[in-house]
Amino acid sequence: MSEVLPLQGVKVLTLEQVHALPWGTALLADLGAQVIRIESVAHLQDRRAGPFVDGKPGEEWWNEGGNLVYYGTRNKQSLCLEVTHPAGKEVFLKLVKNCDVVTDNFRPGTMRRLGFDHESLTQINPRIITLSSTAYGYTGPWRSAGSRARTVDAACGMSYLTGYEGGPSVRASNNYMDHSTGNNVAYALLLALYRRNKTGKGMRIDLTMQETGVSCIAPAILEAQHDIKRPRLGCGHLWKSPHNVYPCAGDDRWIAIAVANDTEWAAMQQVMGAPAWAQDARFDSVTGRWQNRHELDQQVAEWTATQDAKDLMRLLQAQGVCAGVALTAADLVDDSHLKQRGFLQEFNRFPAVGPRKFARRPFRMSEQPPGIRSVATMGEHNEVVLREVAGLSPEEIRALAEQSVIADRPKAGEQAP
Repeated sequence: MSEVLPLQGVKVLTLEQVHALPWGTALLADLGAQVIRIESVAHLQDRRAGPFVDGKPGEEWWNEGGNLVYYGTRNKQSLCLEVTHPAGKEVFLKLVKNCDVVTDNFRPGTMRRLGFDHESLTQINPRIITLSSTAYGYTGPWRSAGSRARTVDAACGMSYLTGYEGGPSVRASNNYMDHSTGNNVAYALLLALYRRNKTGKGMRIDLTMQETGVSCIAPAILEAQHDIKRPRLGCGHLWKSPHNVYPCAGDDRWIAIAVANDTEWAAMQQVMGAPAWAQDARFDSVTGRWQNRHELDQQVAEWTATQDAKDLMRLLQAQGVCAGVALTAADLVDDSHLKQRGFLQEFNRFPAVGPRKFARRPFRMSEQPPGIRSVATMGEHNEVVLREVAGLSPEEIRALAEQSVIADRPKAGEQAP
């Protein structure tokens, strides 16, 4: 019996680029939805993004990038269709008639100009669910502002809070807002599908990166209303100490240690061999350790610098002290814990690229473990989608190809990135 995935039978039509929205629709595809990614020969930035083997694009660079496997076209179908062409627009609307969801991450106003706004699509399919993933939403004074993840990271308050003690703001992660927003995309669409199953009604979803970020700094929002200023703490904590990332033996090796109470501090002293400096009365209480955290960090760092990071993590954890090695990406590829859990999946997409390891979803399902089943080459599913979903004849599909409304490779002369 073939595997039955949770979202099997759900059809998603997505006009997507870059990261946040493709990350969200990839989750739906992992769970069995038929996600049809609309692509264009005029906008190949995702297929140019790499990373490529040895940093060099190959002969079919438009199909070789690692990000395509990670979230771009994993478990999706690729329909390379020029929706700005009158014939392409007509085809898109035929697809909408037989789909459940339409998503986009254009600036507000673009879908209306194309004739793909929610009101227009409901005239074709009253049960349609539409979602627009934008920086600031379809209403409000910032609705037309452009963005990248970095700028929204600032506009949601995240950057202001992030940084070292006494220093300027520092960005936390280059993809934090993309992944957070993509997760919200998936959650919102699952809820909309659940509601439609109960009511028979479609839904319009206006989802923003800024509001995703603001929801992630809820404590600071509450504190600001009571004139409480949350300081930048770097790797520190508001009251715990030691609570930092400390150097270890070797080149650029580090360990994070977080001590929350006197019991854990006593256990850490035992691992350290009860040095004389640790007996200082200033370090006898949670409050005292935090008030003298800078000196405490210095002493701890001098000790950890002599230790192997992985061995030290095991020693501390064995005594009930929370500690974690600052693993590099290379460490994670060969991490024994992740291997045992089957989290890393080896996927061989093209002989020219060879096998590479990719992260699965961070949850386990007893019968449907989400993973990469396929990755769509550019325009790979033009014919099957147009025939089976849009209902076009072979002659109609051939005519679209002759007019360059559909394609399966870049324009002639298109240079590799």
